[in-house]
Amino acid sequence: MERSEIRTIMKYEFLRGTTASQTARNINNVFGYSVTTQQTVSNWFAKFRTGNFNLTNEPHGRPESKVSNDDLKSHH
Repeated sequence: MERSEIRTIMKYEFLRGTTASQTARNINNVFGYSVTTQQTVSNWFAKFRTGNFNLTNEPHGRPESKVSNDDLKSHH
């Protein structure tokens, strides 16, 4: 199952008033153990409570490097 589909289910459950723990349990019972966690659902529910229902992931990862690899290689 695609993550976007799981997020849609989370949004639906949030709008129904289901708790994060019950939502995680429901999703895992239907789609398989460890499809999601209560913490993941809680994080999405916190986002929904702010009024943000955008289901795409916010960018994560490392900050952009201030030095290019080419610069590092040329000084080696």
